[in-house]
Amino acid sequence: MQSPITSAPSTSSPFPRVDTTSILQPPRQRRARETEQALLAAGRKLLAERDFAAVSVAQIAAACQVSVGAFYGRFRDKMAFFDALRTLVMEESDASVARYMAEHRWGEVPARQIVEKTMRFLVNGCHNNRGVIRASLKHSSTRPEEWLPHQKNGEEIVERLVALLTPRLPGPAEANEVRVRFAMQMVFGMLVNAVLNNPGPLRLDDERLSGEMTRMVACYLGLES
Repeated sequence: MQSPITSAPSTSSPFPRVDTTSILQPPRQRRARETEQALLAAGRKLLAERDFAAVSVAQIAAACQVSVGAFYGRFRDKMAFFDALRTLVMEESDASVARYMAEHRWGEVPARQIVEKTMRFLVNGCHNNRGVIRASLKHSSTRPEEWLPHQKNGEEIVERLVALLTPRLPGPAEANEVRVRFAMQMVFGMLVNAVLNNPGPLRLDDERLSGEMTRMVACYLGLES
């Protein structure tokens, strides 16, 4: 008989194994991650208020009360910082689209109500992320890849809206799909102009904007008020 001291441990322990490394990060690693998140949040807020070129590394660092050295300890330069910020925003946006516009959520919801809720969703998303969207648009003239994540996000919204609206509209499905796609082309053109120039009369932060966009799309699609 083997000694209990040298016996192999039981494989049927009633206590589950827990990988503590996934729960308790080393304090230094955790602080570094918190600093990175604070810098990204500060940059997001600053970009909502001014152009990317007008925001300095020192301002981003000062906004979350860390040193410029702490910034460069996490990001190579301001452009690398923006790339990380845009990635974060697009991950949030993609997840939001998948969750909010999932087909099973809408059931028997009338077409006009789908349009109304989608317009509100789009305006809120553009308003909340206007700084990153504006910077991506301005960079896209020299770096076209800057706009690709936003373009793919918009295409996903259009595809989901086509799937939701086309069966609810009167007339041939093929013609309905074209009309929905063109309506969204108008909508995105309006939103891009609002993000870049915000000319009015209804600005991006005006709560009436989504309502008027709803009226425009609903009228074009022939939906009853």
